[in-house]
Amino acid sequence: MLNVMNSMSFLTTSTALGIAALSLTACGRTDSDPASGGLTVGESERLEAAAERLDQREASPARDDSAAFEDEVRDRLEAENAANSAR
Repeated sequence: MLNVMNSMSFLTTSTALGIAALSLTACGRTDSDPASGGLTVGESERLEAAAERLDQREASPARDDSAAFEDEVRDRLEAENAANSAR
């Protein structure tokens, strides 16, 4: 009898948690709700999707060159900063 009571208690708790989770999803944000950075939720989601598409693109020689150039500039700036700090 005790096992039946524990099972029913578990089912009641599980059902209550399931209903609570479903009701929270109904309270989701709409596209026009504000998001961070002064954007709306919809704008933010579209920007995230665009960034994801850009990240998935194939590498190109031009991008490889620009990455190498950025590394070179970063190295030069770090060397200049180190030299200026040593003074």
